Amino acid sequence: MLAPVELVQHLLSFLDTATRPLLGASSAWVAIALLTLLVRVALLPLTIAQLRAARTQVELQPEIAALRKRHAKRPERLQAALLDLYRERGVGVLAGSGCLPLLLQLVQLPVMFVVYRVVRASAFTGALFGVPLGTTLLAAPPPVLLALVGVLAVFATLSAWQAGRTARRAAPATPGQPTARQAATLARVLPFAVIPMAAWLPLAVVVYLAAGNLFTVLQQAIARVH
Repeated sequence: MLAPVELVQHLLSFLDTATRPLLGASSAWVAIALLTLLVRVALLPLTIAQLRAARTQVELQPEIAALRKRHAKRPERLQAALLDLYRERGVGVLAGSGCLPLLLQLVQLPVMFVVYRVVRASAFTGALFGVPLGTTLLAAPPPVLLALVGVLAVFATLSAWQAGRTARRAAPATPGQPTARQAATLARVLPFAVIPMAAWLPLAVVVYLAAGNLFTVLQQAIARVH
């Protein structure tokens, strides 16, 4: 059985080889973007669970408002009643607590670390606009540095804005639950937190982060439409 680093190395090499006839020198960073897409496809069950939970919470707002009124002076009874309601409607504990959006972001960190190890071990080479993917963002030429920081900032802003909209819609359904509020805050802050960290990362990992933020924004936009 292949280790995670070897598996990612083989996947990147395969995607690079498959796209090189069409893309030429751009195939390496496109391979990383495609790897990000594969990771997102693997996470689709969690994404679908998050969307269903968000819709269910909006539908449950009237019932939860009634529970709040009934157990206004008994917080422990309110929590028990909420858990019973979530269980009855098929909403998991993580979904009910509002932690799924944050979990979706955190589970990608191990993949990012594996991509970092693959590039640092020179097991996958390539370039982004002529700059080797193993080059750190700070060491990249100013045009590449500014372009990537700008892309990360734009996607982080869009992702945080959409996460804020989702949190405001779900807020009445999770009253008095600090876990939900904290998870929503972290989901808004995390995309910005990676920007200063990205300065010391190889361009390959920065491409992975940018592609991941792009897919997050697209998923959130599609979820809002449907």
